[in-house]
Amino acid sequence: MKRLTKVAAGVCALVLSPSPIGAQEAAAPFAIQDRACLFLDDTFIAEQTGLRRTWHPGKPTGEVAIRATEPWEKWPHLFGSVFRDPKDGLFKMYYESAIFPSLNPPDSFTCLICYAQSKDGKAWVKPKLGLHDFKGSKENNIVLPHAELANVFLDPQARDPAARLKMFVFLQNHNPLKASGEVLASSGDGLNWELVGGFDKPPYANLDQGNFTDSHHFTWDPLGCRYFAYVRTFDKSHVAESKDGRRRAVGVTHCKELNKNWLPIAQVLAPDGRDDAKVAALSSDPAKPDWAEHYVMNVFTYGNHYLGLLSLLYFIDGSDFNGGGDLQLAFSHDGLKWHRQPERATLIGPSNAKGLFPTYTSTNGPMEVGDELWLYYSEANGAHPVAPFEKAVSQIRPAVWRKDGFVSLDAGDAGSLTTKPLAFEGRRLVLNLKAGAGGSVRVAVLDGGGKPLPGFGLKDCDPLKGDQVRSVVSWDGNSDLSSLQGRSVQLRLELFRSSVYSLRVSPD
Repeated sequence: MKRLTKVAAGVCALVLSPSPIGAQEAAAPFAIQDRACLFLDDTFIAEQTGLRRTWHPGKPTGEVAIRATEPWEKWPHLFGSVFRDPKDGLFKMYYESAIFPSLNPPDSFTCLICYAQSKDGKAWVKPKLGLHDFKGSKENNIVLPHAELANVFLDPQARDPAARLKMFVFLQNHNPLKASGEVLASSGDGLNWELVGGFDKPPYANLDQGNFTDSHHFTWDPLGCRYFAYVRTFDKSHVAESKDGRRRAVGVTHCKELNKNWLPIAQVLAPDGRDDAKVAALSSDPAKPDWAEHYVMNVFTYGNHYLGLLSLLYFIDGSDFNGGGDLQLAFSHDGLKWHRQPERATLIGPSNAKGLFPTYTSTNGPMEVGDELWLYYSEANGAHPVAPFEKAVSQIRPAVWRKDGFVSLDAGDAGSLTTKPLAFEGRRLVLNLKAGAGGSVRVAVLDGGGKPLPGFGLKDCDPLKGDQVRSVVSWDGNSDLSSLQGRSVQLRLELFRSSVYSLRVSPD
């Protein structure tokens, strides 16, 4: 396996590769550094007993962040980005609005990139930017007209402050950047954008794809020190039902220098029969075909992991305008090989908006707000605007998890796990856990032979109790692990009536 190096400002890590199961004693340790380890699968686990893995959906908040309140806002949705800008501390959102000809004659169909901001992520303001005209007035929050699929992110490799923000965006005709198709733009303030150039799109690897894509996701990968692009591919291996002999799927490419020398695009996810079964259950006309497609996947790094927010498009009774779709979780340990959530469960639970379901998410993934993770997403009555367009509804709100709270390992009366060999940087072992009445968690630190290190055995461990996202492990009052930094160790956790969400070694 490859070793990871410290991730800090201007310093990157290599990709984490799992050790072969059954060879953990001889293998080099997982270099987890001071990043979180989630229990998405058994990548970090050598053995376990008495534990059940539970996946937790996000809980929609009661407040809607963005709904259509202005003449230029139709079907506002998150083919866009939300992040907290370290420069001024504001939450910033770039969302998309569609203009339908039937609602705004004599317009032709077009999309607008709109901007909103918030101090706390709850109350959002749509500032009048005075940048672009809409029907004779610049009193609007349009940041880029005749454009769609705005993917905005902070570029840690940018040396020029005026180009610290990057936007990959699909430009339609008559846009102010005077280009077309997928392009890269840059900005210092996030409002005034300059064209950098077109997407230097690479060829597809071993796929008869053609050269068209209308869906993409770009991100900086701090684990692999590279830029990722997840773009549309068209799968031909599962075409029992399809529109034109192929289905939308997800491919990946990456490069070291932004938008230069991208590797060939390789397909990493495609719909299958399990996806189709969910669509068939929604059919109202057995004589018409039903099938699923993978529309777009937004990817973010979390601790030692890559998480994907997969939007599925459902063709119900042969149409993608019949209100069908879903939002699910995928995960990877290197950004290249992807795994689906085992139950194909919907990522976000139902909100108080009747008839709406989750469709697309922020390209930036969730943000930490206190001890919670907030993920902004659009919910609508169709993955595409339903017809007639007067009936199309879409709005944007956040869903909330506890920090590290995507999945937990749960014990009833008793359970235990032993990790594979780990190497870390930091001083204190921190668990995210929830112990029930009378429940607790204890931890032992083991040497390469699986024996407890002196002073770090289960009997020495002070029991961890309660509901804590940051519970520091100590042994007879001592929590300092700095003497073990860089050393190959294993951890043994014993759980009693409790759940554990993650482990990490904190530098403080």
